[in-house]
Amino acid sequence: MTRLLPLLVLMLAACGPAPAPTRTASTGGTANGALVDPAALYCSGLGGSVVQRVAGGRRADLCRLPDGRTVSTADLVNSHNDL
Repeated sequence: MTRLLPLLVLMLAACGPAPAPTRTASTGGTANGALVDPAALYCSGLGGSVVQRVAGGRRADLCRLPDGRTVSTADLVNSHNDL
């Protein structure tokens, strides 16, 4: 067993780490692996663009819809999904 351990370690080291999954801007994510906001994805799916605003130290994501309206992404999701 003690002779197999170094061989096993070398075999595992040769495999290398698995590549990290990347997210693209088209899915609302970032290349650094940040979590994707479902409300932002919903906005993008409707053809809108997400606008990030920071006021008073708080961040709010807004959705600029194709018809010109700008609404909160959270309000947009909640208005179309009754839970």
